Amino acid sequence: MKRSRSTIVRALGVLALVGLAVSCGSDADEDTASSGPAAASGTVTVETADAWARTSPAMVTAGAAYVTLTASDDDALIGVEVDASIAGIAEVHETVAVDSMESDTTMAMGSETTAMGSDESAPTAMTMQPIDRLELPGGEAVSLAPGGYHIMLMELAKPLELDQTLTIELIFEKAGTLPVTFTVRDDAP
Repeated sequence: MKRSRSTIVRALGVLALVGLAVSCGSDADEDTASSGPAAASGTVTVETADAWARTSPAMVTAGAAYVTLTASDDDALIGVEVDASIAGIAEVHETVAVDSMESDTTMAMGSETTAMGSDESAPTAMTMQPIDRLELPGGEAVSLAPGGYHIMLMELAKPLELDQTLTIELIFEKAGTLPVTFTVRDDAP
């Protein structure tokens, strides 16, 4: 009787180890197939691509970061966080056109605010404003890019310098939090 129990226990132990090895192997295969870091909570994942931040002049205390996001199912980017050693404030912003004759709240970041339009009496200016959420339709790439949605870094601890890397945590409604590494560049990748 003792031999049969120990044989059964050993057989169950071997089966458990084989099951563990098989499950670990399949996870590694899935990770190598992704194009960038992904946040996952439940069944929603968010892939990232082309994460970069623009270099900033020495006297400017704000900067911008960009990335392309693709959610596996409908989700939303609802916030961003950055270490205080990089910036005091991080927000998701959008660039919008405003009638400069009607608004005195246009914000400028260096030469980022520009007049546009052909009617000289009512020029249009571009301004940036924070948003609470950025919708991510499932399966569609949403780009945070110059002239559109972007991550605004304010109260920079020091200027963003070429080839520097910084980590920004992207917070998604369903997928959770995803730390993403951004490389500082002069132009988009």
